[in-house]
Amino acid sequence: MLPLPCLLLPPPPAPTPTSSSLSPPPPLLSPPPPPPSPSSVRRSGALLPRRSAAAAAAAAALLLAAAPPQTLPFTRIARAAEEDADDPQSEEERVVRLFQEASPSVVFIKDLELKPNRKNPLVASTNNQEEEEGNEDLKDAKVEGTGSGFLWDKFGHIVTNYLVIAKLATDGAGLHRCKVYLEDSSGRAYSKEGKLIGADPAYDLAVLKVDVEGDKLRPALIGTSRSLKVGQSCFAIGNPFGYEHTLTTGVVSGLSREIPSPNGRAIRGAIQTDAAINAGNSGGPLIDSYGHVIGVNTATFTRKGTGISSGVNFAIPIDAVVLIVPNLIVYGTSVSNRF
Repeated sequence: MLPLPCLLLPPPPAPTPTSSSLSPPPPLLSPPPPPPSPSSVRRSGALLPRRSAAAAAAAAALLLAAAPPQTLPFTRIARAAEEDADDPQSEEERVVRLFQEASPSVVFIKDLELKPNRKNPLVASTNNQEEEEGNEDLKDAKVEGTGSGFLWDKFGHIVTNYLVIAKLATDGAGLHRCKVYLEDSSGRAYSKEGKLIGADPAYDLAVLKVDVEGDKLRPALIGTSRSLKVGQSCFAIGNPFGYEHTLTTGVVSGLSREIPSPNGRAIRGAIQTDAAINAGNSGGPLIDSYGHVIGVNTATFTRKGTGISSGVNFAIPIDAVVLIVPNLIVYGTSVSNRF
């Protein structure tokens, strides 16, 4: 048999590499920079720190200028309050709201003298039907004086000046009546007869009482005069010259003033204000910016021969009123007159 020839087979092809088996070639490393020469280091070494510091300072200044101001919440609130206080419209709205809330507590008082009865001069002539209704529209009655007052409580007690009801307090013939004009919670005006409860001429204070249901009355907010400061705002509400519910504004001009009372004694601690107080304002409230009564308007210095207020006006401090009025309500007179 002949030998078979040997067949040489080619080697198997190499396996094709897949993408997962491929790895990126290692990065080529750039040659390190040459070291600086000693001369260049000496030439720029002194300037390099200065340039870096200046650049850092400039960058910090730019960042501070671009960043919003970081203020605390109460700082923002205080700043907003200052902006509101500086806003004329906001100030105007505040005063309007103050008057609307305080005005219903203020009353208009008329001191009337009745016409004597023809049959008996010592007996006053009145309209019996209207008297029974508690709202005397006194026919042919003469207006002897006008003034203001404010509601003290829901029982119908009204605080005013003694001078407003002086003729009623000293009336021995029974010819004087006191008519009080009020305003209910809905703004409707009505009138009632005011009964004299007590008076203290030494402090020019008096208390009247009207018979009205408590839910129709809005007593004034009583504040304090102890912490008053000269320069703070104040407001007077009253009925000057018969013009009901008039508001005048001003500031506390002085404290601890001394003014004469109707019986000649001195009223100490009076509040001086430049808020206009004219005839008819007497007995009305002097209130602060929060609507709290801080005094009872009582007197004004007028220009000689004109009867016009000079801007120097006075009010009885409410701290003294708070001590006197309860005694007038309970006993009809002050403590000094009882002992």
